[in-house]
Amino acid sequence: MIWGHAIVWYLFLAGLAAGAFATAALVALGRSRTESLGIQSIGRAIALVALGAGLVLLLVDAEAGIKNPARFFYLLTNFNSVMTWGVAILSGFSLVIVVTLVLSLTRRLTPRWLDVVGMLLALSTAAYTGVLLGVVKTYPIWNTALLPVLFLVSALSAGAAATGLGTALFARRDLGLLHPFKRLHVVLPVVEGLLVAALLFVTASSNPAALQSAERMISGDLSMAFWLGLVVVGLCVPLVLELLSLRRRNGEAALSAAGSAGTLVGGIVLRYLVVFSAVPLVFVS
Repeated sequence: MIWGHAIVWYLFLAGLAAGAFATAALVALGRSRTESLGIQSIGRAIALVALGAGLVLLLVDAEAGIKNPARFFYLLTNFNSVMTWGVAILSGFSLVIVVTLVLSLTRRLTPRWLDVVGMLLALSTAAYTGVLLGVVKTYPIWNTALLPVLFLVSALSAGAAATGLGTALFARRDLGLLHPFKRLHVVLPVVEGLLVAALLFVTASSNPAALQSAERMISGDLSMAFWLGLVVVGLCVPLVLELLSLRRRNGEAALSAAGSAGTLVGGIVLRYLVVFSAVPLVFVS
């Protein structure tokens, strides 16, 4: 295994940053642009903190980063490397986060083109976390086109959940402005569940190593984390609670907050499972 526990948190935090910024950008592009400046600030602040923490963890996990800083200069010039493209995306995304956060904190509207550019960079960041694993062809469960899509959907779900929680804590009066996006909290867990099932089915049918990875999750040593942490807490509970919150007026915020917490737990567990269930191919010479 070439990655440690720190990469799990990096993958989650980078995705969380992307999802939170995308949520803020969608709100900023909506009709209540002026009224939603509080939500925009919260989403962008979450994005900045999460991305910053994730990048620090990535430097720690990529041992050469701290032990041999000179390698980063080569990384910036090696455009045949996926990581070089990742550095470019993350650099641009970081700059947009800072600029838009400053604008919203000073109660100024961001240009629509900047929100669009930021959203594109956010989506690219979320997908890149899956591509980063996918370039390691030795592990079949990583080397599939489904993984970037799965991580993208999970990132959007986690970012929306975190922004909702932050709004409930620091700008409760603005919660109503997020109501048009509540149906996404119902759709995204369903899509994520289907993608997880597709990932396991497609990879398990490709070769024995991928089958072992799927078996570890479904019935092996990682089955508790898969069924309880991901399926129940991360997908089913948020879906049920969100459906209940759409039907009820009293306690709606509490139900959504509990569902959002479950979504965040599921986002971490998903990446833990993908990283640590990976079984390498065995090459016979």
